[in-house]
Amino acid sequence: MIQIAHRVAVHDPGLQARVIRRHPMLYDEGSCDVDDRPSHVRAASGLSTFKEYLAVIQDDANWLALIDADGRVYALPLPPARSGARVFGRDRGNKHEKFDLEACTTVPGENGHELIGFGSGSHSGREWILRVHEGAHLAAALSGDAVHEQAGVRVATEFVDATAFYDALRADRAFSGAGLNIEGAVTLDDDRLMLFQRGNAPAGAETAPVDATGEVPWRALARHLADPANVPPPSLENVTQYDLGVLDGVRLTFSDAERLEHGRILYSASAEAPDGRVVGSVLGLIEPDGTARWTELTTMDGGPFGGKIEGLSRNPRDPRRIHFVIDDDDETVPSDLFEAELGGGFARALNASHHDG
Repeated sequence: MIQIAHRVAVHDPGLQARVIRRHPMLYDEGSCDVDDRPSHVRAASGLSTFKEYLAVIQDDANWLALIDADGRVYALPLPPARSGARVFGRDRGNKHEKFDLEACTTVPGENGHELIGFGSGSHSGREWILRVHEGAHLAAALSGDAVHEQAGVRVATEFVDATAFYDALRADRAFSGAGLNIEGAVTLDDDRLMLFQRGNAPAGAETAPVDATGEVPWRALARHLADPANVPPPSLENVTQYDLGVLDGVRLTFSDAERLEHGRILYSASAEAPDGRVVGSVLGLIEPDGTARWTELTTMDGGPFGGKIEGLSRNPRDPRRIHFVIDDDDETVPSDLFEAELGGGFARALNASHHDG
């Protein structure tokens, strides 16, 4: 029988994390009804460095936001839903169409980098994988509206139906527990991705919600996505379950992560009550041996940060600073890009790490 590793994250007051900047994400081009482009990033859900930009995915809009070093936000269109819509919500009556992208990471390739976005997989219809290919020769391989150029970046974009892969993730109960919900993705090397499962599903008769990590070989997954009828999806490897602790009496669950050097992982976790009330978020470290520790995130004035982190990425120009995004569930208000400074025990880990995963 395969033994599943189980780790308990501990609160470490020696870690320090404080917000130092907040920036609303408004598109430089404004809105456009013809393209179904809103004026702002609506529901930021994932964050990754892509080329010289920060790339932001959204769970209710098929737009990729690219943020440059000056804070300008460019909107790159992703393929629309079958109805032609790129924006989804209750007010439109099409929320059921949303792709629910919740995690993204950038993987290296022989001919350029590729941004990979993962749907949550929380139910059918949310089992899509986004592929954003860099390079003119890759872009030329995909025709029509799939090829776009924005802010000097020419890419081909596609959504791939990954139902079989998500079925395999869901079937691995050690990873998915009472309900699958992918919330984070990290590139470990040129052929391994680590996925982060958020254990926020209601407990079942025989299964409890689980927070877990699992590794998947990227090349094998790419082969499956290219020919799902003939190539089976790869299995998860090295599944580890985590008890992430509680914040103000509410259980913490994974929300995103970022790779550091020397085998360390920087992760975020949020405390959201069953009624939807968000208590706050924490940042933590997973060491190479799997041990984990965390600390509360504080505001600029030193108070507790009450938002729910959705995406996390390193600041490539300063190893002691990170960017993160939140979703306040108000589609009329721009999502914010935050910057935080890490100190104490974080500083020692970050000073040894200058790679953005």
